[in-house]
Amino acid sequence: MNEIKTNSSRPSKYVCYKLSRVMRKVHRYYESSFSQYGITPAQFYVLSAVWENDGVKFKDLAKSLEMDGSTLTSILDRLERQDLLERRDDPEDRRSLLVFLTKKAKQSIVEITCLAEKLNQEIKERFSEEEYATFERVLEKLSQE
Repeated sequence: MNEIKTNSSRPSKYVCYKLSRVMRKVHRYYESSFSQYGITPAQFYVLSAVWENDGVKFKDLAKSLEMDGSTLTSILDRLERQDLLERRDDPEDRRSLLVFLTKKAKQSIVEITCLAEKLNQEIKERFSEEEYATFERVLEKLSQE
C-alpha cells in the first residue's frame, strides 16, 4: 500500500522536535563557553545548586534539580574527580550523603556564574522585553507537571 507523504508529517511540525532543536543549540552555546572551566552545563547546574546550599543532602539536591539519582551520581563522580565537589556522610542519617563545594570550586564559582549570567543576557537580548517575558511564561507552563 502506498502512503502519500504530506507536509503534515514533517518532524518540524511537532513541538517536541522544535523544543529539542532549540535545546541542543542553547546547550552547545553554553557548553562551548563552560568548556574553558572543564565543566558541562549539567555540571554547572549542580555546582550552582550546591553553592546555594553547601552541605545539601543528596536527595534534596536531586529533587531541586529534578534529576534522577543515577544521573546525579555520575555528575557528582566527575565533579569529585575534578576536585570541585565532595560527598560526606550525613552525621544525622547514616543512609544519607551531604554534598559540599571544595575550596577549588569556591574559587571559581563566582566567575563561572558570571559567565552563565552573560550567556543568559546574550540570549535575552534576542527578544524584546515583552517577548522574553512571554517566552519565560511559556517555558514555565510547559515545565509544570
